[in-house]
Amino acid sequence: MSSAYQLDNIKVFYQQTCSLDLPQLTIPHQQCIALLGDNGAGKSTLLNLLAFLNRPSQGQIQLSGQTIKSDLSRQQRRTIGYVNQQPFLLTGTVSDNIDLALKLQGVPTAERPQRIADALDRVNLSHLAKQTATTLSGGELKRAAIARAIAHDPAILLLDEPFSHLDQSHIRQLETIIEQLAAQKDKTIIFSTHDRLQGAALADTTINLIKGKVTKSPLLNVFHGHLDQHLFDTGNIKIHTTSQQRASHIAIDPHEIIISNDVLASSMRNHFTGRLIAIAEEAGTIHLTIDCGERFFAIISPDALEDLGLSIGKPICLSFKSTAVSIF
Repeated sequence: MSSAYQLDNIKVFYQQTCSLDLPQLTIPHQQCIALLGDNGAGKSTLLNLLAFLNRPSQGQIQLSGQTIKSDLSRQQRRTIGYVNQQPFLLTGTVSDNIDLALKLQGVPTAERPQRIADALDRVNLSHLAKQTATTLSGGELKRAAIARAIAHDPAILLLDEPFSHLDQSHIRQLETIIEQLAAQKDKTIIFSTHDRLQGAALADTTINLIKGKVTKSPLLNVFHGHLDQHLFDTGNIKIHTTSQQRASHIAIDPHEIIISNDVLASSMRNHFTGRLIAIAEEAGTIHLTIDCGERFFAIISPDALEDLGLSIGKPICLSFKSTAVSIF
C-alpha cells in the first residue's frame, strides 16, 4: 500500500522542550486514521506538520513519495484539505467563504458554483448556503469549514479535534460525514480526537500519541501500577501479561476483550466479573463500560448486545489473553 506521508527522524522543539519525537512514521494512503492522545500529546503539532503549516526542527517529510524541502507547489497544496480546531469563516455568506477558498486554489470561476453546491450537500448544509457565516452555530461552523476544505476535492483531509465543544447531535452528524468521506476509496482522512472509543470506532487504524511519541498501545483500558513476574498490579486487580520488563502502565485493546454472561472455560489468563455500568452506540458499534474493580471498556456488535441480553447493572464477565496487554 502506498503512503500518503512518510516521516523520518522528526523532532519538534518548543522552548528547548521536545514536543514531538517520531523516529519513523508511515501514514497509509486511502485510509481513515485517528490520532489519539490526551491534551498535549502532540496531535495538533503533528497535524500542522502534515498540513505543512509548520516545519519540523529536524527530519524530513515525504508527501505521496516526494520529499518536501521547501514550500509546497500549488498542485501539492491542492492535494490537502485542512480544518483546524477552531475554524474561522470570513464575513459574508457560507457560499462566499467556499468560493474564496476555491479561487485561492485556482479553480476556474465557471466550476465554482457546482463545487460549492456539491460540498454543501455532502455536509448537509445546502439550506444555509446564503446565510451569513458569522451567524452559524458551532456545529454548523465545523461543517461549513469542512465543506470549504473539501470543495476543491483534496486527496487528503486533515481535521483537528472536529468534535470538540459540540453537542451530541452535531457530533453524530460529523461522524456520519467522516464515515461518508472515508467511504470514498481515493481519500485519506486523518482526524484527531481525545475520545479514544470514538476514534477506534470511526477509523481504519489509529496513531496513538503519548507526550509526543507514538506508542503501539491503543490508549484504551490504560492502567497505572507496577509489574512483577508477569503480573501487573493496579492496586485493585492483578492482570496477567507476557512481559517481565519494568513498566508503570499497561493498556488492553477493547476489541480483544471477550464479554460473556458466565466465566469462560478457556486458555485466556485474565477473567474478571464485574457490573455493566454504561452502554453506548458509536458508529455502528456498541461500547460497554464494566466496573471490575477497575473500569474496562469493551467494543461489541449490536447483535452481540442482543444475544447476551445486556442491561445496565447486570453482572457480566470479561476475558482477554495475556498477549492482549500492551506494556509501556
